[in-house]
Amino acid sequence: MYSKVKLTKMDKPWHLHACWLLVLLHLTSLPTEAQPQSNPKPNHNNNNKNMANEVEFSRRLAIFSINVYNQVSLLKPQENVVFSPFSIQTCAAMARLGAKKETAEELDRGLGLVSSDTKEIAESFHQVLATYEKSEILRIANKIFVMKGYTLREDFNKLLTEQFLSSAENLDFAQNTQAANTINQWAEQKTNHLIKNLIDPSVLSADSRLVLVNAIHFKGNWVHQFDAKATHPEPFYLNDVDSINVPMMNVKENFGYAELPELDATALHLPYKDSDLSMLIILPNSKTGLPQLEEKLRSTQLSEITKKLYQTKVVVKLPKFKAEFEMELTNVFQKLGMTRIFSDNANFSGMLESPEAMKVSAIIHKAFIEVNEQGTEAAAATGLVARTKRAIVSLTEPVKFSADHPFTYALVHQTKLPLFWGSVRQLDASSDTCPTSSLDHDEL
Repeated sequence: MYSKVKLTKMDKPWHLHACWLLVLLHLTSLPTEAQPQSNPKPNHNNNNKNMANEVEFSRRLAIFSINVYNQVSLLKPQENVVFSPFSIQTCAAMARLGAKKETAEELDRGLGLVSSDTKEIAESFHQVLATYEKSEILRIANKIFVMKGYTLREDFNKLLTEQFLSSAENLDFAQNTQAANTINQWAEQKTNHLIKNLIDPSVLSADSRLVLVNAIHFKGNWVHQFDAKATHPEPFYLNDVDSINVPMMNVKENFGYAELPELDATALHLPYKDSDLSMLIILPNSKTGLPQLEEKLRSTQLSEITKKLYQTKVVVKLPKFKAEFEMELTNVFQKLGMTRIFSDNANFSGMLESPEAMKVSAIIHKAFIEVNEQGTEAAAATGLVARTKRAIVSLTEPVKFSADHPFTYALVHQTKLPLFWGSVRQLDASSDTCPTSSLDHDEL
C-alpha cells in the first residue's frame, strides 16, 4: 500500500480514485426458487482468440463509457465530470453473475458485456484485473459484503474470488452505522484515504443482503514532466468572449497527436512513466465546441481516434485542475435500459444459497482527479508510444495543442480501454482546482 509520504501532493502528479457501490436489498421474506445454473461449454480459446476478446472487451467498454458520459453530461451540462466506467462496469458485472433471466439479459445489453455466459463474462474482466494485480501505479480492488447469517452460492462466490479477485465478508446490516463504517473504511483504505464516507448508514437496514464495492486508485508520473517554472497564469475560455486566468502548464515534447476533422477536434496522447497507461485529451477546435463534440462522440469508437495518433513535436498548454465527482447512478442505468434491477421483478437468485427476492436500492459512485506538473523525466515509457502508434518524426514546426477551453479526456489502458473519463468545462480563477461537482440523490 502507498504510504502517506508517497501520496503527498508533490508526489502525485496524477491521481484518480473511484469507488462504486451497489446495494441489493431484501424485498420479501418469501424465498424464491433458485434457477438452474447453465453449463457453458469449456473454453478452448487460443491466443489469437484471447487477443480478439480483449479487443472486443475494450471496444464495448468504450461504448459503455460514452453512453454513461453522455447521460451524466445531459444531467449536469455546466459541470466538470470525472468517473470510472471500468469501475462502474466491473461492479455491475459482479452483480450480473448472480442475475437470471430478463434481469441478466438487461444487464448484458446495458453494460455491453462480451457474452451472456457468466464464466466468459468473468474471464473478460479477469484479464484486466490480473494485469494490475501487483501494480504500484493502478490499484483495483473488489469486495462483497454479505448479511450476517447468509452464505453466497458456491459457483457465484468462486467466480468472484478467482476471476474478480474479490473476497466476501459478513456484516450485520441491521447495525447500520457500524456496517457503514466497515465498508467506508475498506473503501478509504483502498483509495489511500481520499474517498471518504462512501455510504451513509441510512442506506443500510435489516433488509439489506449484499453490498458490492469496487475501488480504483491511480498514481502516475508523466513521461515528460511539465516544468513548474513554465506554469503561468493564462486565459481559460468559458466561451467565445469570457475567460478567466488559471495556472497553465507548458511543455514541448514528442507526443502522439491527431487531427480529427470529422469531430472538428484534435487529440493528444500523454503517456505515464513505466506504464501502459496514458491520458488521451480530445480538444474541440471551437472554444464552445464541447457539446457538439460530445454529440459526435456518441457514434465514434475510441479506437477510431487512437489509431490516427502519430508521433510529432507538440507545444502543449494544459491547465492544472482538480475535481471531485459524486453521483447516484440509478437514473443513468435506467436511461441505458437497465430498469428491472430496481424493480420488484428483479431476479438475483444466483447469489445466495437461500435465494430471496432482491433488487438494487442504490448505485453510488465517487471519483477524484488531480493534474499538476509533477513527474520524472525518465523516458522508459516512450517505448510504449512507439509500439502503439505510428512512429513519425516531424521535420516541420511543432504543432500547438492549447487546452485553453473546455475539453474531454480519458485515462486509457493500452490506448484503447478507458479506465477513467471526464471533462473540464470550467476552472476556478482563484486556485488550481475545479469546483466540486455532484449529482443530487437521496442516498448520501
